[in-house]
Amino acid sequence: MKKIIIISSLFLFYSFSSVQIALAESTEYEETQTSQNPITAPTESLSDPSQMEEQYTESSEVSDEAFVPQSELTNEFGSFYLPKGRSDLQPSISLYATLPVVSATNSNTPTKGFIDVSSHNGSISVNQYKSMKNYGVTGVIVKLTEGTTYTNPYAQSQIANAKTAGLKVAVYHYSWFTSDSEARAEAAYFAASAKKFGLSSSTVLVNDIEEPKIAGLGNHTANSKAFENRLKELGFGNVTHYVGLYWLTSGQINATQLGNKNIWVAAYLYTLSKNNLYKEYGAWQWSSQLTFPGISGYFDISADYTGIYTNTEPVAPEGSTAMYRLYNPNTGEHFYTKNSYEKNSLLNVGWLYEGVGWNAPTSGIPVYRLYNQNSGDHHYTLNTNERDMLSSKGWKYEGIGWYSDTKKTVPLYRAYNPNAKIGTHNYTVNRNEQTNLIKNGWRDEGVSWHGK
Repeated sequence: MKKIIIISSLFLFYSFSSVQIALAESTEYEETQTSQNPITAPTESLSDPSQMEEQYTESSEVSDEAFVPQSELTNEFGSFYLPKGRSDLQPSISLYATLPVVSATNSNTPTKGFIDVSSHNGSISVNQYKSMKNYGVTGVIVKLTEGTTYTNPYAQSQIANAKTAGLKVAVYHYSWFTSDSEARAEAAYFAASAKKFGLSSSTVLVNDIEEPKIAGLGNHTANSKAFENRLKELGFGNVTHYVGLYWLTSGQINATQLGNKNIWVAAYLYTLSKNNLYKEYGAWQWSSQLTFPGISGYFDISADYTGIYTNTEPVAPEGSTAMYRLYNPNTGEHFYTKNSYEKNSLLNVGWLYEGVGWNAPTSGIPVYRLYNQNSGDHHYTLNTNERDMLSSKGWKYEGIGWYSDTKKTVPLYRAYNPNAKIGTHNYTVNRNEQTNLIKNGWRDEGVSWHGK
C-alpha cells in the first residue's frame, strides 16, 4: 500500500511559559461525492516497466512478456524499486519478480514497525492484531478510500480492532488524481470518510501515489501538495505520502518539496538483513510478503523512522538523550526539545512530530536556547556572544537546551533562510536535507553543534 499524512489548519503560537492557540476555523466541509468514477487513466497499461510501480502477484508464474531483468528493477541495496499497484477500482497486477516470503519469526530483517492493510487482508480480529505485537508491530495503516467512489468495506472493523488491540492507527487513500482539482476532490472524499469513521484530526492521513496508469500524467508533486493542502483545510493535521522508490529516483515525485520525512518509501528486499535503509525518509516499506504464525495471508511491513506511525519511541544510546523535532505547518518553524512533555504539548495544539532529530550527550558543551516573544521564533546556539547579543535585543534567554558532543561524533548542519521571519534557521544531521535547502536559496552556516 502507499500512504499520505496531513496537517491541520490550526494557527499555532507557542511560548515556553504557556501555549497559546489561535484557532483559525476551517471552512465547513462540503462533502463532494460524484456518481461517476472520475478516473481518467488510460485503458492500456504502460509498456515501459521503468515507468511502473513495483507490481507483484502472489503467483509464482512469470510470463516471458512480463519478465524484466532483475538488474533493471533493483539498486545497490539489493531492493526492488517498485511495489505493486493494488487498485480496488481497476485491478491490474503484473508480475515482474518474485519476492521472498518473510516470517515474522525471522529476526534477520529490518525493523518490523507497522503493517498496512486493505480489503485484500479481509477481517482481522483483535487477538490477531495482539499476536502481531509479539513481533514488534505497534502500528497499522488501513486503506480507507480510493478515487471519489470507493470505501474499503473492511475499514471499520480493521480500524476498531486495531485500536482495541493497542495499535496506533493511520489511514491511507489510493490516489488517481492527475490535476490539482482532482486532487482536491479526492482529498475531500478521503476527509469525509475519515470523519464518518470517527477519526480524530490528529490521525495520520496518507496519500498513496503508486498507480502505474497515472505515472507521468500531471505534476505528481504539485498535485500531491494540493491533496495535502485540502486535507489541512478540512481539519486534518498530519499528512504524509507513500511512493515507490522509482517515483523518487525518476523525479516524478520531489521529496524535498513534500518533505523527506513526510515520505513513506517502498523498496522491497530480495536479500534480507537487519540493515534499515532509506533513513533519509520518514518510513520504509521493505516487504509485501510478511507472514504471521497462525494468521493467513501476506502483509506489507515497514520500518518507522519518525515514530508517527507507531506507538514506540526510538531508544537513545547510553549516555545520550533523544532530541525531538517538530514542525509548525502554519509558520514554517522547526522546534527541537528533549522534553517529552513539551513535545506532547505541541502535538496537542497541532504541531507535526517529525521524530528524533538526533541524540544529544547528557554532558558536554552547552547549547543555549532563546525565544523571540514578538515573532514566536526560537534560536539555538553554542556561541555565548550570539546568545548575549540576542538577549540584548529582547530575545528571552531560556537556559541550556542540551549539550554538544565534545568528540564531534555527529554534525548538526545549520542553514539560514533570508526570506523568512519565523523559522529562519534549520538544524539537521541529514546532509541531503542541508544540500537541498542550499539549492533552494538558504544560506549554509556550517556545523552548529554535534550529536552523539
